Amino acid sequence: MFETEESFQQKIYILSQKTNQSLLETLTQYCAETGADEQSIASFVTGKLFADLQEECVKYNRLNKSLLPKTRKIPIFLYNNG
Repeated sequence: MFETEESFQQKIYILSQKTNQSLLETLTQYCAETGADEQSIASFVTGKLFADLQEECVKYNRLNKSLLPKTRKIPIFLYNNG
């Protein structure tokens, strides 16, 4: 894992830019590729990354539970206090 929030967040931003994916897609891909679960990275999703992720989710209506498929959950890292 990463030693600091800053190094984790930098990695996520770089991956998002390289893959041309949203931050949510990048975080989901990161979890899938590394075997990390959402709870293990939740404490690293703070500050600017948290704010950018919230903004992105609102933009794409992903925070509105009525628009999510009933089988999907909102990722735990979106509940972080930021």
